[in-house]
Amino acid sequence: MKSIFQLLGRLRARWRGGLPLRYTVMVAVLAAVTAPAALLLAIEQQLSEKSQQALLAQGESALMAIGSVSIAEPMWVVDRVALDAAAQRLLENPQVVAVRIEDGLTNAPPVERIRDGYARVLDAEVAAGRLNHQVRQVVRSGENLGRLVVWFDATYGQGLLQQRRSQMFTLVVLQVLVSLVVLTPMLVSRVLKPIERLKAQASALVEHSSEEQPVFIWRRHDELGLLGRHLGQVQDRLRELFGQLGAKNAQLEQLAMYDHLTGLPNRSLFIDLVQREMLQARRNQQKFGVFFIDLDRFKAVNDSMGHAAGDQLLIEVARRLRDTLREVDVVCRQSGDEFLVLVRDIAHWETLGDMADRILQAVEAPVVLAGGSARVSASMGIALFPDDAEDFENLVKNADIAMYQAKSLGRARYSFFHSELNSRRQAHLELEHQLGQAITAGELVLHYQPQVDANTGALVGVEALVRWQHPQRGLLYPGHFIGLAEESGQIAEMGVWTLHEACRQKAEWKARGLDVGCMSVNVSALEFRDHRLLDSLQSALTDNGLQPGELEIEITESVLMTETDTSQRIIERVRALGVGIAIDDFGTGYSSLSYLKRLRPNQLKIDRSFVSDTATDNDSRAIVRGVVGLANALSLNVVAEGVETVEQQAFLRETGCHALQGYYIARPMAVEALEAWMADRNNKETTA
Repeated sequence: MKSIFQLLGRLRARWRGGLPLRYTVMVAVLAAVTAPAALLLAIEQQLSEKSQQALLAQGESALMAIGSVSIAEPMWVVDRVALDAAAQRLLENPQVVAVRIEDGLTNAPPVERIRDGYARVLDAEVAAGRLNHQVRQVVRSGENLGRLVVWFDATYGQGLLQQRRSQMFTLVVLQVLVSLVVLTPMLVSRVLKPIERLKAQASALVEHSSEEQPVFIWRRHDELGLLGRHLGQVQDRLRELFGQLGAKNAQLEQLAMYDHLTGLPNRSLFIDLVQREMLQARRNQQKFGVFFIDLDRFKAVNDSMGHAAGDQLLIEVARRLRDTLREVDVVCRQSGDEFLVLVRDIAHWETLGDMADRILQAVEAPVVLAGGSARVSASMGIALFPDDAEDFENLVKNADIAMYQAKSLGRARYSFFHSELNSRRQAHLELEHQLGQAITAGELVLHYQPQVDANTGALVGVEALVRWQHPQRGLLYPGHFIGLAEESGQIAEMGVWTLHEACRQKAEWKARGLDVGCMSVNVSALEFRDHRLLDSLQSALTDNGLQPGELEIEITESVLMTETDTSQRIIERVRALGVGIAIDDFGTGYSSLSYLKRLRPNQLKIDRSFVSDTATDNDSRAIVRGVVGLANALSLNVVAEGVETVEQQAFLRETGCHALQGYYIARPMAVEALEAWMADRNNKETTA
């Protein structure tokens, strides 16, 4: 019994939770077929029972009427034999259980007959409802002769009724079964199976995966078929959208994890790969290396040939790196012209050196670009895990430090990291930070080197040279910090300061009546191509009340020869402003006559390397004579730098050089020293 209740409880819970549709439909069909049949059976049973009871009641009444008529004559003549025979005839009716004939004319005892074998008490049976008790008066010619009492079997006909019920139940059951047999296949084929297909089709929409989805073809033209076709259209559209989404995701992953120009892994993916390699290396007690690669002279190619050519060069370098490295190694483009390489499973540092040599050779090979051929080299730093660092940031930082060491040693080489480099790099970074503060803290100063007329010795100009009055290290010359300023991008701010300070000092001397001639200021390549150069020149002149002819900028040959069209436009604007232009270190660069013709500077400065050799080297003397002759032909002034002896002075004066500059004349001096030097010269001239 307990198990039955548990089963009913599970069924009730299942019903509340929702039956599957096929079970629900089957239950509904079963209920729809069975309920009307059961109701019809019940109604038929009720009607049959009532009809039978009516017939039995009519039969009892008819029997009582016939019986009262048949015994009237025997009672009138007091014929007890006839009365007994009449009672016996009544008992022959299957409904009759007992008969009593009571004579009302005489006091004779009543005639009673009971069905054979019936031994129950009649009154008790009547009270229990199992017998019907009927009484009828016997009358003849209006005179009451007595009465007829009959006990009828109330259960008579129940067997027939039960048999009819059984027959009807059998027919109803057969009807239900036939209905189920006919309707179930129809419902399964026309409703349940299509619904299952719709369910599978909807599940295919929800449970989208990369696997091939089933194709559902609907040939039905009813509502389910229409719904199936609509779902099929939705499935096709979703498949198309998911395909587009997958392509977009792949594209986004490519953009997120790979460099869009070279197709190499980017820094994010490289970090993940290196960190995984660290875990494996620790587990297997292995080593691996990281290369930090920076291309040398890439900026020159990018500036001279254009950014498109620079992109082509990066793509080619990336291809060469992939081809040179092993399949297990990973090359990454970090930024600009910087690359990182993960070299896996290294047994000894010598292996890294061999691989670095192959990379250097591959990078140095000429590259054919759209605008011509170009050559670059690479400076490489190498750090080893776990010897040099045990985390990604420090490993790459140490490789970067080693790369700067390679650059400081002359570029186009590789360098291994060691702790001394880290200390040197830290000092380098500290100096860079201090340089940024020096500009705002007023620690930069200008020293001025005189330029004199080669024939008369008169002061014709001064060159402003920047110095750094370091709080701890004392006076630092440009070689200690100019390269650092260019690397860190502080050269532009330093150049603006130098220009304004030189013009301010020139204006101060002018106001005091001191004539130092033209003020020359060096301009670096970055400053020269800065769009703010003209504004800086104009503001420096205007703020200090100087005429444009009182200022001259010095630029090197290499600066002018890079992007000559751009250089020519800048030169023309500077010339239009009225500021003089001098070519510094002339003869050490390209020394192209065509650019001199196009750019037309005001002055050439012969490099000190030629001047210093004039006493012993015939070629140097010939070069100096050639430069002076060329300058005279083009109506350009010539200044000789690095004059350190009287012999050099005499040769340059003989050659026709216009102005001299060097230690023989005077060293670069602070303002007070220069003023004292000028005063001393004036005194000597006055005395003379």
